[in-house]
Order: sequence, then C-alpha cells, then structure tokens
Amino acid sequence: MLSVPERFGEWTDATYLSSDPVGPVKPGQTIHLTAPALGRSLPVDIEVHDVDSQRRWIDLVVRLPFGVENGEHLTLTETAEGGTLVRFN
Repeated sequence: MLSVPERFGEWTDATYLSSDPVGPVKPGQTIHLTAPALGRSLPVDIEVHDVDSQRRWIDLVVRLPFGVENGEHLTLTETAEGGTLVRFN
C-alpha cells in the first residue's frame, strides 16, 4: 500500500489528487492530497525522500498549510495475526 500513491488516502484520512512524477512511490516524487480541516479541504503534499522496499520503510516530508512540515520515517512490520503494523518515526 505504501508503494501506490493512489492508495495513500486509505491510511492518511485524505483524498489523493495526483503524483509528480506518476507511478510507484520513489525518491523525489511529490504526492498531492487534500484533507478535511477547519470545515474545509486543505492541501497536503508528501515529498518522498527515500524508499527501501526490501526492508519495508519510507522516508518522507509532509507539507501542510501555514508552513508546517513534518519529517516521517514509516516502517511496516508483519504481525503474528497476519496484519501489518505501521510505525511513524
């Protein structure tokens, strides 16, 4: 799911708009979303810095309105029950 930008809305509570460049998640890509806040839809951009699909992690910067930026390191770990645990930072 983290490799497909069009599915980011499934775990971000946002709506996918576009990716630049298009295609699977890769370093240098920017993913454009919109998210509900303050009674309206606000833009959210995710800039992908690094990806390691073998180790199941991604580094990115989330850019929110009003100049807010949040660096994230996401890791995916399989659970004993067959699910996936997603950790931020």
